[in-house]
Amino acid sequence: MRYNNLAGLASASIVAAAILAGCSGSSQGGSALTPTAAEVPQQQSVFRQSRHTTSWMIRPDARTRLAYISDNLANNVTVFDLNGTMQGQIDGLSYPGGLFVDSKHNLWVANGGANNILEFARGATTPFNTLDDPSAGPLDVTMCPNGTLYVAGSNSTAIEVYPRGSVNPTRSLTYPGAGQNDALTCDATGNVFATIVVSFHGGVVEFPRGKQHGATQLPISLGGPGGIKPDNAGNLLVDDQSAQTITEYTEAGSPTGHSISTASDCINFGVTNNSKVVGCPVYVAYKTSYGQSYAFPAGTSLQTYSGSFMLPYGFAFDPGQKGL
Repeated sequence: MRYNNLAGLASASIVAAAILAGCSGSSQGGSALTPTAAEVPQQQSVFRQSRHTTSWMIRPDARTRLAYISDNLANNVTVFDLNGTMQGQIDGLSYPGGLFVDSKHNLWVANGGANNILEFARGATTPFNTLDDPSAGPLDVTMCPNGTLYVAGSNSTAIEVYPRGSVNPTRSLTYPGAGQNDALTCDATGNVFATIVVSFHGGVVEFPRGKQHGATQLPISLGGPGGIKPDNAGNLLVDDQSAQTITEYTEAGSPTGHSISTASDCINFGVTNNSKVVGCPVYVAYKTSYGQSYAFPAGTSLQTYSGSFMLPYGFAFDPGQKGL
């Protein structure tokens, strides 16, 4: 699957969910699934052709907490403070997808259309490091505490692995029958988790210590696989786009009883370093898209992040996840 119209976002998960929902090739109103090309207004596709490069940034104070939202069609990442005030914009990207902020406050961007992953220093609009991901169309990126980077691609069923300091992958992770890896995360002990589609069913796979050996599908069923993140209790927060929920599970796959309704399409969410707030990029067909944060597990809406979004996809907070 190449990065054309929606840069590979009309993934196997959409096809699977459409089949399960009994759809016949058309999108139903109110669908929580990753948007398909038919749902994107024509005027947006015209705007997409303009690859403007007007990056700007208010140099953030070191104490300012930030939120990043990538826009897959506008080819940029917008930067906010936690009060929703825009701090800057990184332009000139190519179908940016998932985002990750490491312990040094550096921002990593899965830059799908260019088949690379970009690393930005906090407050910078130009990357200082580029990792190559030939032909894979990077869709999401995460890092483990030892500095190893993991990348899921829209054109590949493999997760590419980059040891600390490497600009090229040295190995990959796969799961039998997986038709799509949607989102990735790593916990504080180095276990890697991916939301996947296997035989038209969404689920979660664990790669213990980031290794191929022992890869296991957890007993988590998802109608529309979305983002996945660890919390500070040692559990997993998992987004089901079809159910419009973010639910907490143990790392063995058992629900803890905590779940919130996002009441909108939450594609690939972010989580604060105290794991008490989640942030969603919200795509609304033919209407204004935006970012929204929620208290977890209370589910209260906290902050709206407004901008000229066309297809918001990735969300990350700075500081990032605790221990990572």
